[in-house]
Amino acid sequence: MNVRAIDYITEDFYESLSFQDGEMPDLENVSGLFYADGLLVNNSFGKPIAFTASSFTQSLESQIAEGTLLQFMQRELYSKTEIFGKVAQRLSVYEYSFADHEIDNLPRGINYIQFVLVDDSWRITSMAWSDENENYQIPAEYLG
Repeated sequence: MNVRAIDYITEDFYESLSFQDGEMPDLENVSGLFYADGLLVNNSFGKPIAFTASSFTQSLESQIAEGTLLQFMQRELYSKTEIFGKVAQRLSVYEYSFADHEIDNLPRGINYIQFVLVDDSWRITSMAWSDENENYQIPAEYLG
């Protein structure tokens, strides 16, 4: 199975979301990486926040337009992908920043991403993530 194709889609997702002040993220590309409506769930807070791919990108566009999101960077630090037939799951450890991304000790989290193979191309069906905090630390084997 071609894990590299899933590597590329994951990298494309993170890169498309990332942008510097004065630029715009490639949100149209983000939507194109998903199968159907997609499902994105941020479970970093008290209750899960669910989005479709479209509502996720619309939320980001609104934050940028309102000036509450000026820049963002997210990149993968570690991954583990499992494939069975035409389905796959990836554990993706990430770090992110809303400001200078060259500083040490950026916030991190884990994203679980599910994929399906459609017409010889992998597409994201869903992702759920949670940021690291004092109660939930990323295991050392995912950071080495």
